[in-house]
Amino acid sequence: MRSVALGAVLVSLSCLGLSGCTGFSRGVTEAIIGRGEQAGVDVRQCHARGPSFEGLDASMRRQDEIPIGDPRSSLKVLMVHGIGDHIPGYATRLGENLARSLGLGRTERRFKQFSLIPDQETVVDLGVLRVTRFTDAEAVRELLFYELTWDPIVEEEKQTLAFDSSPEYAFRRTAINNAMKSFVNATVPDVLMYQGTSKEAILASVAVSMCWMFSHDWQTLPNGSDPQHCGLDHPRYLGYLEDDYAFITHSLGSRIVTDALQALPDNADRAPPVTQERLGNIFRRRLPVFMLSNQLPLLQLGQPPLEVSGQIDTLCTEEFDPSSGRFYQEIALVAFSDPNDVMSYPIPQGYVDEHVDSRMCPSLVNVVLNIAEPISIFGTRLADPLTAHSGYEDDPRVIGMITHGLGNEWVAPIVSERCEWLETP
Repeated sequence: MRSVALGAVLVSLSCLGLSGCTGFSRGVTEAIIGRGEQAGVDVRQCHARGPSFEGLDASMRRQDEIPIGDPRSSLKVLMVHGIGDHIPGYATRLGENLARSLGLGRTERRFKQFSLIPDQETVVDLGVLRVTRFTDAEAVRELLFYELTWDPIVEEEKQTLAFDSSPEYAFRRTAINNAMKSFVNATVPDVLMYQGTSKEAILASVAVSMCWMFSHDWQTLPNGSDPQHCGLDHPRYLGYLEDDYAFITHSLGSRIVTDALQALPDNADRAPPVTQERLGNIFRRRLPVFMLSNQLPLLQLGQPPLEVSGQIDTLCTEEFDPSSGRFYQEIALVAFSDPNDVMSYPIPQGYVDEHVDSRMCPSLVNVVLNIAEPISIFGTRLADPLTAHSGYEDDPRVIGMITHGLGNEWVAPIVSERCEWLETP
């Protein structure tokens, strides 16, 4: 019976990242091993370790204080996916859950979506940026949710493996083995290509997305089929200095965004003087990065040593001093991981000290929680690895921590009730 239960879990694991398998894997698992002895009782754990931090609602409160009739500010959040196959709209539920938690009950009838290119002369597909606008009933509060789909960059090269998954060959495998091989073919190449030939294009995709986020409000964003470019030479780059910015990543996206944020100060010298001045405003800010199913430790393997490491306490004093070589006031990393997710990793402080550039002035909150509900079968505890990897967008503790922070007077009740917190200075 245990081998049957293990088979059910392997089916779930093999379907990881393949949306068509979700219902099948979950249904097979539940049918074979049931809900366990704790049915009806949520026994999932949640442990957070790190300093207190504000959530996205801090931006909403600042918007509330702006007198009616004065120019409005906005909260702009960029979502960057990781491994697997994605199509535009993959983060719709996450955006809506964030908006709901922030008290934003209205959205535009249509989103804005356009393809990205590296420059006006080079027509290379860098993916698709979809922007959704959320507001409250009075349009006092505004969230612009930017969803980047960079999959087109790697789609063509991944076709090298297409024959392996085709009906012409795949029928020779057993069903479970074929599903597992399909998972490998859909996900592992993303990591290999980011570490190799596709890294430059993927980082360019994020940089162009950041430019659109920094340089436009809802009214001036393009919409349509024409490919669009935005770069450091954009005349309105960072023209919205009163806006607030945040990043949400999933799996490989954690490494992509941290690399992109590090590249921004490195590239600032080639920007026009007015852009360099505006960039100084961004560098003096706290920029939060919420990393779901974080993979930073895995993706660090095989990388060369950093130019500057182990100097956070020296460089990151309270007063920002760019002459010291410091890049940012603070890059606030909030890393979420489920121990039952075979594709994510927690981040110890030692990793940040050694493997995150000290000039980024990183802070760390490590959140270890059960996204998937553990179940029991003949004394063996099991959890669905699919949910453990991809169920963050529906978990109210995750949404509550992103939107209302930790260790402050606005913390979400479910986080206070369900999560243990060890504060670090």
